Parts: sequence; structure tokens; C-alpha cells
Amino acid sequence: MNKMHPWPTCLLVVLICLFTGCGQNAPTPIKVDSPPATRQDRSAETRKEISYAINLDESGHALRGFDAVEYRTSGKAVEGKSEFSYDWSGAKWVFSNAKNMESFIAHPESYAPSNGGYCTFGVVLSKKFDGDPSVWSVQNDKLYVFLNDEVKEQFFQDLDNNLAKVNDNWKLIRDISPKELE
Repeated sequence: MNKMHPWPTCLLVVLICLFTGCGQNAPTPIKVDSPPATRQDRSAETRKEISYAINLDESGHALRGFDAVEYRTSGKAVEGKSEFSYDWSGAKWVFSNAKNMESFIAHPESYAPSNGGYCTFGVVLSKKFDGDPSVWSVQNDKLYVFLNDEVKEQFFQDLDNNLAKVNDNWKLIRDISPKELE
């Protein structure tokens, strides 16, 4: 009895699917867990595979490596330590101690910065500027970061109106690259 090699059968199934459209309704997976080293030179092909919802530094850290929990526990911007790191939502989050890391793991949405850590006033303008995690504010139990102190001061001159614009604009620009918004 002759045994057929399975490759011709597999090839036939693939060709049939290509020409008949089987699997067209299958969702396309989106990869967000390993961003490239630099966010500046993304091609159109990879853009769909990478989330732009979180502002990452060159090492893939959110908040440039500052501890997202410390803003609320100590009221300070504190740099995290590499031994306390956690990967969440396509970013590496670092913490100053194990307790903060555990708190973040339990409720990451509560501690992650609004607007993915991009400058909050930039979002008012429908732009994504790098947010400086040492220039920040907690409003309505949400962490906001800003480009610099001058921009933060300008944002607070019309706080309620600017927060409303941030909420509206972020929904529209969340998944768009900063470069595309220039």
C-alpha cells in the first residue's frame, strides 16, 4: 500500500481556501506585546500590528520607567526599578517596590496614565506629544502627564473645557501614530 505525503493535501486545502474565501470572517489578531525599539519608523504594514495607545520610550517602557502607582500613594513622581517590572498592554511598566507592582497588576486600568501617557494638552489639540512623567496631575482619580510645566499651566487655565476635549479627542486619536497626527 502506497502512503501519500500529507503536503499535497495541505496545499490543496490552502488553495481552496484562498479561492473560495473560507475564513474571511475570522478576526485578524493584533499584536501589541512587543513593540519595536523605535516608534518613529513604522511602516504601513506593521502599523496595524502595533498599538499606539501607550506612549513608550526607546526601551518599551511606559511613563519613561516611572512608577505609575507612586503618583497616588506618595504624591510624587518616582522612578521604577527593573527588578519590579510587569508587561501589560504592550508596554513594560516598572515600579519602585513589589507592593506597587502588585497593586498595578490587580488594577492596571486604575493606575495607568490617561491618554496612554502622552501630553494631555497635546490631546486637546488632537496631537500626541511625549508626556514628561515628572510633570503630572491627578484629576478625577486619573493620572495626566504633560510636555512641560508651561503646557501644564496653560491646560489648567480652562480645566473643565480641556478635560472634555481630552475625553472626546482621545477616542479619535487613540490608535493613530503620533507621526500621522503631525
